[in-house]
Amino acid sequence: MIKKFHEKLQEIVNDVNHMGKLIQEAVENATASLIAGDRDLATKVVEGDDKIDELEMHIEQECLVIQAEYQPFAKDLRLINSINIIAIYMERIGDLAVNLAKITRRLEKHKALFMTPEIMDLLKEMVNLAKLILAKALKAFKNNDAKLAGKLDELDNELDDVQKVLFKKLFASVVGNNSLSNEEFALYLSNISLAIRYLERIGDQSVNVGERVLLFLTGDYKILHEEG
Repeated sequence: MIKKFHEKLQEIVNDVNHMGKLIQEAVENATASLIAGDRDLATKVVEGDDKIDELEMHIEQECLVIQAEYQPFAKDLRLINSINIIAIYMERIGDLAVNLAKITRRLEKHKALFMTPEIMDLLKEMVNLAKLILAKALKAFKNNDAKLAGKLDELDNELDDVQKVLFKKLFASVVGNNSLSNEEFALYLSNISLAIRYLERIGDQSVNVGERVLLFLTGDYKILHEEG
């Protein structure tokens, strides 16, 4: 009975790790498409989101089944509940990747007209930080690494700092810009602002994953209410 329970639990854990690989791929492709203006890559992200959604629903169902069938307690119950919530956070990251991909498609013919090298460099820095936080959050889950999970806030603060600078530079570009009333410029400005926000949210959701890892490893619910 106990052996069968742990086998089923490991299957769910494997599904979460697989889902992690899918969202990493989605974020990688979405951000690459945004930087390069690659419409085909963006479309690949949008079309692949159904797999992520289906896997999230499957994990949720399996978590309910294993709880009903085996009635786990203590650390096992914390793990199952945390897995359920982690899968939701991952699904949201997948949605954010889709949102970034859709921005790529909207800006296909406009971004190059207005994007300055300075703003592009800051955008790339945000992309790299967001991917790094996500990778470390998934690694913390896979390896049951509480120390790594606890360090995600530091990286997220770096991401937030770059976001602030990027917003300042982006809106400073509006001042004295003769294209301000231009519909194309407005499209660029609004969509790059959204892209910045989506990258910041990828960082936030990744930190949420890390917090849930800490919770099931330590049992300390105060982690969920600490201010960063």
